[in-house]
Amino acid sequence: MPYSDEQLLGKLNGLDETQESIVGASKWVLSYYRDADKIANCWKDFVLKSSTNTRRKLLSIYLANDVIQQAKHKRIGQFSDSFGKIMPQVMGKVYPELPQDLGKKVKRVVDIWKQRQVFSDSVLKDVLVRLKSRKPVEKSDFGRVPELKPINEILQRLVGCQAGISSTRTRFDSSVNAMDPSSVVYMENYKTVVKIGQAAKDALSKAIEQREMAIQEFKKLQDFQSEQLAQDLDMIQEIDSVLASKDPTSQTPADVGETLALPTYEASDSDDDSDSDHGGTKRSRDEEGDPEDSKKIKTVALGLEESEETEVEPSPAEVAANASVTVTSSIQDLLSKLAN
Repeated sequence: MPYSDEQLLGKLNGLDETQESIVGASKWVLSYYRDADKIANCWKDFVLKSSTNTRRKLLSIYLANDVIQQAKHKRIGQFSDSFGKIMPQVMGKVYPELPQDLGKKVKRVVDIWKQRQVFSDSVLKDVLVRLKSRKPVEKSDFGRVPELKPINEILQRLVGCQAGISSTRTRFDSSVNAMDPSSVVYMENYKTVVKIGQAAKDALSKAIEQREMAIQEFKKLQDFQSEQLAQDLDMIQEIDSVLASKDPTSQTPADVGETLALPTYEASDSDDDSDSDHGGTKRSRDEEGDPEDSKKIKTVALGLEESEETEVEPSPAEVAANASVTVTSSIQDLLSKLAN
């Protein structure tokens, strides 16, 4: 069967942390030594692809390591040459993206290459320079946030499920393609394919369960964040309200308007009686006028009959008239006495 990039990608996606998985894929790659350049370039594109997660990139580097070392042991020089052309570029881009724990594992692989001289001196020197010039990123705090810890655990399980799905699906597709209806063992082959298909379905069922759990956790996280958002908005309003109440530019002076206030109206006791009995109106008191004008005067409202006699202070004209009447009356009395 001729080599194809699709087959290699299936192998890369189906890798797991076991030695058996790495060695099995390595044997398959070594069988296509005539296509070493194609394999190296397809491997490079897969590792550098942004959608490939860091764990999958590390496993791909493990595979390349096994292929290169096995090829050197078996004196197949094509792989050392083909991977040597692209390895400095790949390490220069992948290594800085890895968390520190994964970066240490990659650094250990490079140290083994240096010890066993799996690449030429120039390639090894270039790879080491790339690693020294760019350090791996600090480990993410994603799993340390309490609200994100359950989601992080589910996503880690999903990564493991994905590897099983890719592996079993590749086996299933290969088994189906190999079936020959004319074969005498077709029924037995079909039973085997059914078992492989069931294994793939089981792996998918586990992934579905984990994804449903992830969706529930994301909903909880969304509700929690919505509550926190409402509280934050309320706190902003409270802060704005406090600041507005303390703003000196919006304060009203205590004495504003007092100088423009109308004079206060005060009534005497007799005014109160007059108001209740006769419906009279209270007079105002001028605080800054002549003291004589400030005297209280008893009066009766116009148009109403007087219910009791009121005393009115006489004006100067009335005093003069009364005095004239008194003098005239006294002269008449004197003349009357002389006549008698």
